[in-house]
Amino acid sequence: MILEGMDFRLLDATLELDALAEHLGLIEKDMERQQRTERGKVETYLKSLGLTVDDPEWLDARQNCHERIQLLPRFYRGPFLVSVYGAYESTVLQIADHMRDKQSQKITIKDLRGDFLQRARKYYEHILRFDLCSENEVWERVRMLSDLRNAYAHGNGRMDMLNESLKRRIEHWMCQSSGISTYYDYIVCDACIVDEILRAVRGSLEDLIARYKDWDNQRT
Repeated sequence: MILEGMDFRLLDATLELDALAEHLGLIEKDMERQQRTERGKVETYLKSLGLTVDDPEWLDARQNCHERIQLLPRFYRGPFLVSVYGAYESTVLQIADHMRDKQSQKITIKDLRGDFLQRARKYYEHILRFDLCSENEVWERVRMLSDLRNAYAHGNGRMDMLNESLKRRIEHWMCQSSGISTYYDYIVCDACIVDEILRAVRGSLEDLIARYKDWDNQRT
């Protein structure tokens, strides 16, 4: 049979990563379409009234259009980053639960203190004796994703809605020239940094899944 010999362990996690990569391409195309639509609307509006650059209303209409276009990435990429973080957290928890059961461990990630990333790294290192993520650069992108997810999920992507600790961390990422900026106090991520985060997270999870399968195979 064609399915014979295939490894279906954590297939749901692998398929979710594939779907996220495809979804990112779709939302970028849709955002570009929406931006063209917004520009077309304002041009049609200005022509219908016969307005020119010398008219005050011409500048106001153009400015309003520019602001809407500048904020579109927030509505498209913010929710996407929340979904990427959800995929990361659920996969890390799923593998941890599998390993905990096989090792007959009593302690769970929830028993440790700190935010999820702190607890997960401690749990893998000290309880499971298994490396969660060995590459510092990749881990930095995972931390960036966590902060952005919290900013969008709990503060609607608004800097003035964040607690001081999270605000300082977001400002730190901005200072790194990382493709994260603000527009009217809203956090906006450019396409390159979103793609970079997805690639880092996907690579990290695919590596974790592969190493878990090797570890599991060696036990049987």
